[in-house]
Amino acid sequence: MEPEGDDFNPNEPYTHRLRRILEEYPDGSQVLREILQNSDDAKSTEQIFILDHNTYSSNKLFKPELRRFQGPALLAINSETFKERDFSSLLKLADSEKRDQFDKIGVMGVGFNSIYHITDSPTFITGDKYVILDPHKWYYNGGKSFNFVEKNLAESYRDQFDPFIIPCNESSTSPFKKPFKGTIFRYPLRDNDQSDISKKIYKTQEILEMFHRF
Repeated sequence: MEPEGDDFNPNEPYTHRLRRILEEYPDGSQVLREILQNSDDAKSTEQIFILDHNTYSSNKLFKPELRRFQGPALLAINSETFKERDFSSLLKLADSEKRDQFDKIGVMGVGFNSIYHITDSPTFITGDKYVILDPHKWYYNGGKSFNFVEKNLAESYRDQFDPFIIPCNESSTSPFKKPFKGTIFRYPLRDNDQSDISKKIYKTQEILEMFHRF
């Protein structure tokens, strides 16, 4: 049985609009620069990038179908915890009616969407929240936000949290019992052409090349 969570859904589907946005934001190392810019806007004192080559177990996930995102990923870690306005910003990024307000919506600028060059479903941990973004609505209605501390989700859904253990400096025996002081974004690399956002398939070597150019 999957856990309960709060819907994190924009007012309308936005995969096609994301595709148009990607035409305006270059691929490659520019993606890292956009991540860094958002981190700087959030007043973070550090930014860490990790290329995770691992593929993780898929036996204990929120949904069995999420196994497709358990492979290699780019991780971006900063020292600031999401604020309520940052969650609102993410929703507004996906709302075409707010398109002219990108400069007024807080630290999550439209450049954040450049990460969809490499992924179809970003996830992140910030404070006591675990968030999954699903613009295709494959598994969630746009996305889902879970309070992983209050509901002790790591105990029942261990494999969902394993990719975050090392960057969170969590104990492997009893992880995620308290909020994380900062934000860890995880961007599973797109590995098939089923996406309505982009058909580009990313290998870990291409992310390494992005690091070198950056």
